[in-house]
Amino acid sequence: MENQMLFHITAQHDHTTCPRVLQGSEGLRPGTAWVEGSDTAKVIGAWGYPVSHRSFAVVEADTFEDVAALFENHLSMGPVEVLPVHDNVQRRKDMGLWGKS
Repeated sequence: MENQMLFHITAQHDHTTCPRVLQGSEGLRPGTAWVEGSDTAKVIGAWGYPVSHRSFAVVEADTFEDVAALFENHLSMGPVEVLPVHDNVQRRKDMGLWGKS
């Protein structure tokens, strides 16, 4: 990955499409396989809010398409929002402002 970008992802499903509800605790494994990332999209962190069947993640990839491909299987379960973001901490460091008031 050369021109890595950060993406914030919100993925949601409901009780009718929840892999864990549909297949018991074993269903959780295929439903969350995306947390392992792919060859083109690295998952920096992933968090879940099970009460609302919602997952959040920060993913690093070269392109939006790489991230979209990672979540393609989730689209049949519910909406996925992919937002490009930048690292404010790293940006401040790159600008030479880190540690300065």
